[in-house]
Amino acid sequence: NSSLPDVADGGPIFTEKLKNWTEKNEKRIILSQIVSMYLEMLENTDKTKGHVRRIFEELFTLKNSLPDGLKKLKDLKDLAKLPMSDLKIQRKAVNELFSVLQTLVETPTSSKRKRSQFQRKCKC
Repeated sequence: NSSLPDVADGGPIFTEKLKNWTEKNEKRIILSQIVSMYLEMLENTDKTKGHVRRIFEELFTLKNSLPDGLKKLKDLKDLAKLPMSDLKIQRKAVNELFSVLQTLVETPTSSKRKRSQFQRKCKC
C-alpha cells in the first residue's frame, strides 16, 4: 500500500534520479529503465482490475517507444571495465582517438549551425 508511512523512508527512488538526467535523449534512456522496472513490478499483479491492466498496457506501449536502456547501460559498464593500463587497449584507444574527437566536435556544432542558419534566413 503506497499510503503506509515507510514509503517516505529514504526518499524517492525514481524522481530523484530523473533530476540528474537533463537532456531529452538522456531522459529517454533512464525512463526506459524506469518503465521496465514498473512493468516488472506489475507483471505478477492481478490484471483483472481494469485500472491495473490499463496502466500495464500503457507502460508496455511506452516501453516500445523508448530506446533500449539496457544496451546503453551495458555499454557504459563495459567502458568502465576497460583496463586502460593495458598497452593493447591504449594502442586501440589512440587509434580511435581522432574518430571519437570528431564525433564529439560534430554533434554540438551541427545543431548550432542549423540554428544560426535558420536565424539568418528568418527576416522577421
